Amino acid sequence: MKKRAIRIFVTVFLLMAVIGSFAVSAKVPYESYTYDVNGEKMQSPHAYVPETVIDAASLQASLAAEGNENANIMYGDSTISLVDVKDVFVDDLNWVYIANSGSNQVLVLNDEYQLKYVLSTFVNDQGVPDSLANPSGIFVTETEIFVADCDRSRIVIFSKTGEFVDIVPQPDSDVFPENSVYRPVAVAVDAAGRVYVVSSTTHYGVISLNRDGSFNGFIGPQKVTPDLFAYFLRIFQTEEQIAKGIDYVPTEYNNVTIDEDGFLYITTSSIDEASQLSATLARDKSDKYAPVKKLNPSGSDVMNRQGFFPPSGEVDVVTFTFGTNASNTPTGASTIVDVALGPNGAWSIIDQKRSRIFTYDSDGKMLYAFGDIGFQVGTMQKVVAIDYQDTNIICVDQSTSSLVVYKRTYYGDLIAEALQNTLDNKHEQAVEYYISILQRNNNFDSAYVGIGKSFYRSGEYEQAMNYFRYAYDTENYSEAYHEVRKLWIEKYVLLIPVIIIVLCVAIAQFFKYANKFNIKGQKMKEKRTLWEEFMYAFHVIFHPFDGFWDLKHEKRGSVKGALLILLLTILAFIYNSLGRGYLFNPYGGGTSFIFETISILLPVLLWVTANWCLTTLFDGEGSYKDIFVATCYSLLPLPMLVIPATIASNFVTSSEVEIVNLLMSLAFVWMAFLVFFGMMVTHDYTLGKNILTILGTIVGVAFIMFVAALFSSLLAKIVSFVVGIVQELTYRWE
Repeated sequence: MKKRAIRIFVTVFLLMAVIGSFAVSAKVPYESYTYDVNGEKMQSPHAYVPETVIDAASLQASLAAEGNENANIMYGDSTISLVDVKDVFVDDLNWVYIANSGSNQVLVLNDEYQLKYVLSTFVNDQGVPDSLANPSGIFVTETEIFVADCDRSRIVIFSKTGEFVDIVPQPDSDVFPENSVYRPVAVAVDAAGRVYVVSSTTHYGVISLNRDGSFNGFIGPQKVTPDLFAYFLRIFQTEEQIAKGIDYVPTEYNNVTIDEDGFLYITTSSIDEASQLSATLARDKSDKYAPVKKLNPSGSDVMNRQGFFPPSGEVDVVTFTFGTNASNTPTGASTIVDVALGPNGAWSIIDQKRSRIFTYDSDGKMLYAFGDIGFQVGTMQKVVAIDYQDTNIICVDQSTSSLVVYKRTYYGDLIAEALQNTLDNKHEQAVEYYISILQRNNNFDSAYVGIGKSFYRSGEYEQAMNYFRYAYDTENYSEAYHEVRKLWIEKYVLLIPVIIIVLCVAIAQFFKYANKFNIKGQKMKEKRTLWEEFMYAFHVIFHPFDGFWDLKHEKRGSVKGALLILLLTILAFIYNSLGRGYLFNPYGGGTSFIFETISILLPVLLWVTANWCLTTLFDGEGSYKDIFVATCYSLLPLPMLVIPATIASNFVTSSEVEIVNLLMSLAFVWMAFLVFFGMMVTHDYTLGKNILTILGTIVGVAFIMFVAALFSSLLAKIVSFVVGIVQELTYRWE
């Protein structure tokens, strides 16, 4: 009876949990998701859900709750408005600071979002009444508040209780180009008191200043894609227009923050969209077109980008259709406008184009993405700023003049605990959290990595390799495989040298046999066997001048031998596509025999055809058959080296990958030299004339491909036209 009661209780509890999860999910007006290795979006549980909205009405209500005396001290008429909000910052006490730019104020809220005081007017260090003008950025230390006072070109410093402290003036104009305007829009301060400023009209990097305004230098300059039209418009701007921000020159950086170790996180939306898009789709992990960077004190980017795709926001930038506004989903690269540093090594960026938040771990792997464009609680119209408030996330929606607070869910807590235990090297505890995460989301690749690391540390390397495979983590897989290989070598330490010696002797004996065989074959014969024709290729690749001469004039080769070498080359590349080691094919892409065949056969035929067409006009002595035979015999280094390289790819670690790549490169270079000298001997050209015909052949190949594409397009249109006529006649006949 007792067991039955327990079962009933557990069943009811699980049903309530499921119903509760559906209820929570139904209230959330957006989808949460990650991306798999193929760039396919994978829905995930919500890591964050909307909790509340901070707007003028809620702030007014907080004032009323505290009493009119406090309201009158700050406002007089106790009327609050949020206009053109540009930034938000949360300090170590979880107080919230809002750059209310349109009202030239900084609003200070406590951890419960009650308005405590306002920074607006003050008496400056000259004893003169002063005020903020378009405050655009905020940074708060343990004792002071730094405000980027944009229109007055300065950084104003207040105490944590609201008193004026100091001004960081505009740096010396000598450090800026002539007629440039200093307009600080974001600010950060390190532990040493150095001030880092992003100026909206400065394109040389983040400006590093001392507290007295003296200039230290530019940090992390980035190449900005030129906009000729913008530069043209700038010629006709007045100084007043430039001073008011009517500036069409792309801004290099738009925001900056700093972590406890002094690393700067900066964002930019000035990168050419096509370049950023290409970098994302190509999985480019460099910083060349990165919209977010992590700079060390010397200005070098040190951000980890170990995810499937670089941390640059949206991946499926063309067909993405999640959300309530799927029909109007924006396309193109993300517009990144701010970055926030969260707990447990996590950090987030915001995509203004989609009003979406993307969160990554310390390795640059995407943890989750959420948010959408809309008017429901939790969606935004134009997100411009983000910061963490302990476990919460606060975002600024400039269009609705409000702040949206997102609360971390139990699923988000599991991720945070797993990350923290990993950072603390408590891997056994981290595994427990990772297992719980996988029970809720089996597409969370970081969990597989965490479990794999646990197996690695316990010495279960093969198990670790399996989990690293699940997450496509080649670096950790390589380390685990290195240990497995080391154990295998220790086990067979006497057998390995024997195998190497046998292989070396076998190769030496084969080439010795080929040399003797080809010497015997120098006698003129009316008909040679296929084996004789094939073996002669080993003479050609080492002695190209007399080899290609005898190939043509002594009939040492034939079309049959050429076809056999061509077939071996095709088979070698098919084997390469199927038999490469995991480090060379981590994503497990399938292969197509037809594609591999065409990828070898088509270039050979195009080359032979273009070369024959050209050399017939320039006194070439080789026929189409001669060119084909010489080209195919030149391919022999490919199967000779590609097959061993493919075998070796299964036994190397990531640090040895370049050896295999070098072997593959050597095969193609060797082949290229043979083709060059083969054409030279076949046509009996001088070196200069051969170079010209080779270049002409390359142009000819491109021309043939262009004509073929043009013909195919024309043929497709003709077919479409005929089909349309037939359909029209069919409809009329009916």
